[in-house]
Amino acid sequence: MNVVFLMGGARQELGKEQYPLYLTEMPSGTVLERQVEYVNNINPLKLIFCLNESEIKQFHVDAAIRQINSDATIISLKSATKGSICSALLALEHIDSNEELILMAIDDFVEEYSTHIVDFFRSKTADAGVVSFDSIHPRYSFVKLDSNNEPIEFAEKTPISKNALVSFYYFKQGKDFVECAKDVIRKDTAINGNFFISQTFNEMILRQKKIAIYKISNDKFHPLKTEHQMMEYLHEVQERRSSK
Repeated sequence: MNVVFLMGGARQELGKEQYPLYLTEMPSGTVLERQVEYVNNINPLKLIFCLNESEIKQFHVDAAIRQINSDATIISLKSATKGSICSALLALEHIDSNEELILMAIDDFVEEYSTHIVDFFRSKTADAGVVSFDSIHPRYSFVKLDSNNEPIEFAEKTPISKNALVSFYYFKQGKDFVECAKDVIRKDTAINGNFFISQTFNEMILRQKKIAIYKISNDKFHPLKTEHQMMEYLHEVQERRSSK
């Protein structure tokens, strides 16, 4: 299995002491360390990090990553890409294979064992899988299900259902993602000028591939994309520790 961490989202220019949120320190280490620990449970063959070159130069994030995993592959994004699909495709030579692939955002926390999620996808003999929770907020990706709870459509930034998606995407074979990602770009179906991972799942549906949905309760999902979300989560962690 190969795991790609997507860390190159559009950011404002960071100040001299304004570190990326994924370097926020928590009781168990930084967000970055927590996410690597999370996927280590599924024994990945390779960890790949796609991050902004500016953050490497300014904060030496590459050195921090190598302290966590000395064999990590680091993809430096020299400029803004046309979305998460394009960022992930920069790791093409590492993921275009028969190996399983997970694409995940560095700033989406899931309090559900990664082994449970991946084992579920495998038990369903799924070609791909997504993790969903309940939301109608248009900042998320969404999947619409039929009467048999089978996915029939995926959408980005448009609530076509209450089944919002965590940025944790599974493919049984990395080459399926690569082929579908290229189809999305070839069809020029950009959304607000960008291409998103969720769009590749519509291509998987067109290819009649089997897609599994792993549902989690909302209290097990913690997006950490803003200072406010980060402070809320840290406060929750502190409350948990205090109640023990």
